[in-house]
Amino acid sequence: MKKLVSSVLSLAMLLSLAACSGGDHSSTSAGGSTSSNTGSSANTSGDSSTAPQVEFPEIITVTVPFNAGSNTDIQMRFIQPYLEKHLGATLVVNNAGGASGVIGTTAFVSQAADGSNILFSLPTPTVYRPASGETTYTVDDLIPVSRITADPFYLAVSGENDKFPDAQSVLTYIQGNPGQFTYANAGNGGIAHVAFASFLSGEGLDALSVPFTGGTSDCYTAVMGGHVMSYAVSESELTGRSDIRPVINLGSKSSTPGFEDVPTLGELGYEGYETNAFAGFYYMKGVDQTYVDAFDAAVKATLEDEEFQAAAAESNFMHRYADHEEFSQQVHNAAELAVPVLESLQ
Repeated sequence: MKKLVSSVLSLAMLLSLAACSGGDHSSTSAGGSTSSNTGSSANTSGDSSTAPQVEFPEIITVTVPFNAGSNTDIQMRFIQPYLEKHLGATLVVNNAGGASGVIGTTAFVSQAADGSNILFSLPTPTVYRPASGETTYTVDDLIPVSRITADPFYLAVSGENDKFPDAQSVLTYIQGNPGQFTYANAGNGGIAHVAFASFLSGEGLDALSVPFTGGTSDCYTAVMGGHVMSYAVSESELTGRSDIRPVINLGSKSSTPGFEDVPTLGELGYEGYETNAFAGFYYMKGVDQTYVDAFDAAVKATLEDEEFQAAAAESNFMHRYADHEEFSQQVHNAAELAVPVLESLQ
């Protein structure tokens, strides 16, 4: 039996934070200030003897390849003022949404590799789209710097759906009705699609993917309206929703209250399938390693900052740090393992 692991780790989305307004291409800084690009030395721990020292540009542009107000944008803006303190630089967020993040990521990789530009993104445009050959850039054109967040994906149904009260009822239906079970996602080839498609492909099962270009909000509406039977969605996007019932955990076991009893595929007898959403920072190929190390150290110091931790706890910002090496390994393993699945979907 073919076992495919989509071991993509990631991210907890903030649904409770206020979204910042703006269009597809907007730029803002934490304090609304601009400065000359004279450079500043990063102090990542308060101890200059142990922190990597590098002259960052005074202004660093952070490309978020999704619209202003998206979950990824909200996460970036939440961490922004705390990260600026440890970088000793001003971060300007540039929202460049479209094509599931590919438009903004394509523009990002063509920018100067001088430490003045960095990407903050989900894995769809950084792992899945390039792994499928749909982009002009490859996974190797991006340097994973730091992972910020991670959370598992779920297959979820309407809370009023009596036909699928639990995981076994879903699996039994799929096995007995090939091609009839429908699951919505935010786009074929994206992480939500691959989360369930990798399991189906590996087990020789058949269900119908129903992509929605409007994202998870459209998927939610379709489920609640009875247009599809289920949708693939991350844990953070389910948090606080009493009208949606997660029936299968497609990722790693959760300890979050309300999710700890949702069975994983492994617990259901299907070992080797885990898809977790993640968000993190990337440089483009060609950036000097000193920038990678220094930015990574600043992110680590930020997530360990007591002021940040207090704000994160109050806002339910669930962060799971991975350093440059661990993040790089996870990204490239995920891309390698996803290729057979993506090829089978073409």
